[in-house]
Amino acid sequence: MHQDRAPESVWTAPEPAKRRLRLFRRDPEAQTLWQSEFEQRDLGEPLGVWATDDALVLARFDRVAAYAPETGEPGWTWQPPGRDVIVRVAQDPQDGLGVVLHHDDGARNAEHVRLTALDLASGDVVWSREQPKDGLGSVHTDHTREVAIGGGRLTTAPVWKADAQGWKGNSPPFVRCLDARTGALQWERQLPDHWGDSFSVLAADPPVLAVANRGKRSRPRLYVVRESGEWYVELPDGYKDFGPAVAVVGDTLVVGLEPDEPAGDDDKSADALVHAYSVATGERLWEWRTDHGRTLHPLAHRGYVMVGNGYGSRVTVLDPVDGRVVAERRLPGFSYRARYAAWDDRLAVVCHALSETRRVRVFRWK
Repeated sequence: MHQDRAPESVWTAPEPAKRRLRLFRRDPEAQTLWQSEFEQRDLGEPLGVWATDDALVLARFDRVAAYAPETGEPGWTWQPPGRDVIVRVAQDPQDGLGVVLHHDDGARNAEHVRLTALDLASGDVVWSREQPKDGLGSVHTDHTREVAIGGGRLTTAPVWKADAQGWKGNSPPFVRCLDARTGALQWERQLPDHWGDSFSVLAADPPVLAVANRGKRSRPRLYVVRESGEWYVELPDGYKDFGPAVAVVGDTLVVGLEPDEPAGDDDKSADALVHAYSVATGERLWEWRTDHGRTLHPLAHRGYVMVGNGYGSRVTVLDPVDGRVVAERRLPGFSYRARYAAWDDRLAVVCHALSETRRVRVFRWK
């Protein structure tokens, strides 16, 4: 998630001599490199995407499949053993490896899950190990929201734990960080209060949690937890939830806020908001507002924050220090609930719709 800073020339492109009102200008369009074939049937919502110079890799519940990054030609495919299904994947590749968490979701009494690291260039298994399921939180649903993998770490925020008397709620809840390769405990920390009924781990490094409460007038919170402390911010009025992803560049953490209602009847013109906070202190650093769609997906790349909308039609590059717009690109096509991955000067847009679609589109930024 942490990237080296790059000069702005990486992003900028020739602009009109005069930049008049937005109504009269048109942002540059990114060059389309390739699109995946149209899926004739629903193959399952993607769980994640990894992008490197060697491969663009898409993970689903039953397989991990690679594409040639320049042409989109199908590459290697890996399937979990036996009747296992993949339930969580690493948010970022580390040293060219992608880590997946898988288990047999039909064996309710199974005591272990398995973590497997794949070489993204070849699809070879580099290492694989078992992890006791007890203490990880919920892993038997399609989306393992109580577990995240990233930065070589496995982060959990289990709401329930098992003991000799059965399953019971944690009071107060705690955050636990494990070494993804070995399973060794790095550190764990209890949250300081009993607030919250559900905990979703949005990121593992640092641990970022979206915490909700069933109270009718309570507002969701965003927690950042470190070994030495934690802080939280409450969702402001007018917004229903924090976005599905966060990006960290240096000391800046960026998250989108999803509005309660779209502007008029058009989700695409909803007024969405991005907030940036100091990772160390929780101080709000800046905000950026846009009408590019109600769901925003921030991504750290080359020392900048890229923010794509949920329709996969536009990406804006922001300076992490002050939120200044560095560049914008229009992306031809459409991807519902779009998620993004970037490498070099290329950008992959993945559609998360539960339907037949062109799942992957890849663009060159300049």
